[in-house]
Amino acid sequence: MRISVFAMILLALSAFAADRVVLFGDFSTITCGPCASCADAVNSFVEGYLANDEMSPFSWFLSGPGYNGFNAHLWNAYWSTGYVPTFVADGVYVSAGWNQSVWTSHVNARLAVPSYLSIEAEIIGDASGGTVTYTLTAEQDLGSTLKLYSAIVQSNQIASSAWGLFSGKTLHHIPVVMPCGNVGTPISFTGPYPQTIQVVKTYTLDPTQQIFDNLDLASFVLNTTTKEAMNAHFMDVPDTNTGIYSEGGSIEVSSGVLTVWPNPSSSDFTVSSLVPDGTTGTVDVFDITGRSVGRFDAGNIHNMTIEEPGVYFLQLTTSAGEIVRKQIAVIR
Repeated sequence: MRISVFAMILLALSAFAADRVVLFGDFSTITCGPCASCADAVNSFVEGYLANDEMSPFSWFLSGPGYNGFNAHLWNAYWSTGYVPTFVADGVYVSAGWNQSVWTSHVNARLAVPSYLSIEAEIIGDASGGTVTYTLTAEQDLGSTLKLYSAIVQSNQIASSAWGLFSGKTLHHIPVVMPCGNVGTPISFTGPYPQTIQVVKTYTLDPTQQIFDNLDLASFVLNTTTKEAMNAHFMDVPDTNTGIYSEGGSIEVSSGVLTVWPNPSSSDFTVSSLVPDGTTGTVDVFDITGRSVGRFDAGNIHNMTIEEPGVYFLQLTTSAGEIVRKQIAVIR
């Protein structure tokens, strides 16, 4: 029975299909009347897709308090039309002016396009900053000029008079901190596929300016040659009651966390596992037949060596009954 279970897991994993999350952003200035007048409609439009985990939104201001090097870089390097507001859906659709029916069609069209890249992110931090671990899995060659862009965005901010024509409006998805820098972080996949890589970045927050409960992490991988987003990701920045965070040198999590890198591996790899406070756990490693090739206590970093090429499965099981699975390919 155990062999058949792992065979089914392998079949499911081999039929890789990442859920498409659409990068959607708008470029505005604080002196643009049309930008301010459509802001509420745009926010409502975005919320509809966020409710289904289908969008990673940004509000890129090119003037005023929301202006920064990240916004300017994306505008100048990729998507400038010379007019505001300019809207972007995955870099495939870029045009000035707001028409909800048109942009609904554009976003829905992108959602129907298969994605061959999955993006996951894990955050360890608190109200003053932390670390983001991005896990990126490519199913096939995505090109040689890829960059990971990411920003902690702030919402539910009432604009002051410094925001010009936006004064009094509720602002959403304003980039405030860029873990991957203003110009992004180059990444590459070399195969064989599927291939998983990890990118680890630190960030700093100013608790007096950035309201922790109003922060999310928005990310996307861009082919800088075609200017197309391969996929995007959006998540809440977890607070100190429900998320992963660091306090007093310890790390606490609300659910089991299992990561493995590098993946694929030539033989040596590292497994990191975390379990919620008050629980214990074990990590089991199996080959494709279901045979155990390793077992160790969860809650730490464990280095492993497997000489035999193949696909291996890792399973974190907590004392609360939670199960988290990963896979790794050992190649020669």
